[in-house]
Amino acid sequence: MKYSSLAAATLVALAQGAHGQEAQPADEAALDGGQQTELPEIVIKSATRTETPISESTVSVSVVSEEQIKKQSTVNTNIGQILAKNVPGFGQSTENLTEYGQTLRGRNFLTLIDGVPQTNNLNNNYRALNSIGMGAVRQIEVVRGATAAYGFGAPGGLVNIITKKPEDGQFNAQVSAGVKASPHNVGESLSYMTNLGFSGAKNGFFYLFDGSYEKTGSSFTADGERRPPDSFGTQGGTDDIRAYNVLGKVGYENENHKFLFSANKYDSEQDSDWAGRVSGGSLAKNISAKPSRGDLNTVTPGTDNLTLNGTYTNDDILNGSLELQAYVNKNTTTFTRTEFFGRQYNQYQTESRKIGGRATFDTPLPFDRLPINVVWGMDVINDNTKVNPIDGPVDTPEYDLTGFAPFAQIQADLFDDRVKVTAGLRYEHLSVDISDYVNELGTSVKGGTITFREPLFNASASYELNHTLTVFGGFSQGFQLGDLGRYLYNSNFSDVSQLSDDGQKTNSYELGVRADRFDWDASLTAFYNKSENGVTYDSNLNIVLAPEQIWGVELAGSYRFNEKWSAGMSLSWLEGEYDTTGDGNYDSDLGSDRIAPLKVTGYIAYSPWDWANFRLQGLYSGTRDPKSTKFSGLQSIDPYFVMDFYSDFKINERSNLSFGVENIFNANYVPVLQQSYSVQSYGYDDYYYVKAPGTTFSAKYTVKF
Repeated sequence: MKYSSLAAATLVALAQGAHGQEAQPADEAALDGGQQTELPEIVIKSATRTETPISESTVSVSVVSEEQIKKQSTVNTNIGQILAKNVPGFGQSTENLTEYGQTLRGRNFLTLIDGVPQTNNLNNNYRALNSIGMGAVRQIEVVRGATAAYGFGAPGGLVNIITKKPEDGQFNAQVSAGVKASPHNVGESLSYMTNLGFSGAKNGFFYLFDGSYEKTGSSFTADGERRPPDSFGTQGGTDDIRAYNVLGKVGYENENHKFLFSANKYDSEQDSDWAGRVSGGSLAKNISAKPSRGDLNTVTPGTDNLTLNGTYTNDDILNGSLELQAYVNKNTTTFTRTEFFGRQYNQYQTESRKIGGRATFDTPLPFDRLPINVVWGMDVINDNTKVNPIDGPVDTPEYDLTGFAPFAQIQADLFDDRVKVTAGLRYEHLSVDISDYVNELGTSVKGGTITFREPLFNASASYELNHTLTVFGGFSQGFQLGDLGRYLYNSNFSDVSQLSDDGQKTNSYELGVRADRFDWDASLTAFYNKSENGVTYDSNLNIVLAPEQIWGVELAGSYRFNEKWSAGMSLSWLEGEYDTTGDGNYDSDLGSDRIAPLKVTGYIAYSPWDWANFRLQGLYSGTRDPKSTKFSGLQSIDPYFVMDFYSDFKINERSNLSFGVENIFNANYVPVLQQSYSVQSYGYDDYYYVKAPGTTFSAKYTVKF
């Protein structure tokens, strides 16, 4: 393998460092207190929709725990960055608001907040990971590989962002404040954030409030050059943003019944003095594109996201349990306006409203010798999505999707619980009403209704060879509508009844082994996924639907040397290709906006005293040179290596002080996505070739009451 020498060198350089395994290793949280204590089993819900110990999962699942989020968010304030550095198979960060190009095993993923879908499958704005403030997040669960557990658009897997929960006690409060700045220009790069939260419980009633505010400054490259606030296409950057997040929860729990209502509001605006034309980038000369003073925008760009969620659980019904969920999600994203090749493109805004519900029954079957549970129920959703005009005509229609999906999963524990089997069926029925519209080509298109009916199967199993080793593997199918909005945008037909987009069904296979002992854990997984209707683009940026296949390997592990030292690593490698002519021959590589280069991550943690913790972590991104006659993401990718540092000090029982350094060695690099689109022959490097931020310092102080 051409990456083998680079991977080996990087692993040695990291001294066995990188975290990205199936769960938080026992070393990190135990070492925070300076004692060797075995952690309680991490319980997940995203893989099966019922609470399951992660060690009993029959599919690949990664968890970014509450303790990890506290540490990582001091250094990396973007969820996409945190997942890239902690989850195998998750693509390298774009260093921007967009998650476009940051795939999971080479495919799009579904993002949820407490089980409520955030991803816009009808006209994807690729902002779902940035629809909540980090201060409200307790845990992130990532299911790697196509899954029908939650459905409605998860061909690569799903990311379930779990929000904070009330702490024990009548009243608990926490206040934190932090700053972040670049040494190249402290004044203009200065960012600050504040967070206030309180919660409590009494006589079965419980409540929680968490509010945060963030103001970011400008960012600067390792050369000290100002980065554009909109540093990739019209997707938006992270500079000069004012954002707030408010999370509220109230509920009541009594014996077998629990009621919970939650609301989360996230609002951000990017008001920059440097929102003029971006230009001057050069791949050949290694010069980062630069912004100019001014403001091309008619309306201030930003994101407004509201999620309302109500759940009822009953632990004693039909000899099992029931969970009912109803939700509303409203999202409005205003993109930046750009000037490219002397042409100013229209600014636009996407607006989506999702209303839906889930019913999940967990029913044990009355077989004494064969413990079997059936998880069954129904999902329903209505999604209305449209593009609002700002300074030009709208060339995409309004969509109204109605979907329902009955499902049933069988879970069995066999041979004294050494063998665990999960298998099931989900049937998705989707109906999309499309309004009349005029497309990009100026063609009047008659609207109508298109319908999709897709049965989705899955089967997986694990076998405990001994107390240390477990093998697992399985097959699962996922379905999404492909890039329906883009297909309608520039396809040459006059009636939606002529639509040839059959959606994208993905067949996903995996086989792996995991090992777990008190002082170490490891996992190795091989995967393969295939779709007959994948999405890419030709040299004129017209959409192409073609058969495609992706395969890869994921390796992860951690080791605790003693009470003070621990380390871990992960490695992700994948490759993909597609059939450009439909003759059954996969003759072209998929671009690097889909297939990330080799990724190796690592960490070394040191806890010399019970009041101090230190962590050094790194990410290596390898080379890739895709070969294709198409367009999307085909520039050769150069490698880079970036390291972060984190330290945490316990001042007293109530207060804590943490420091972080992002890109500690001031690495001068361009993220994968920006490299992949910097094609000199098209002149795109003038705009897209933007370097990542250089060294950035951060500090945060937290007080509990």
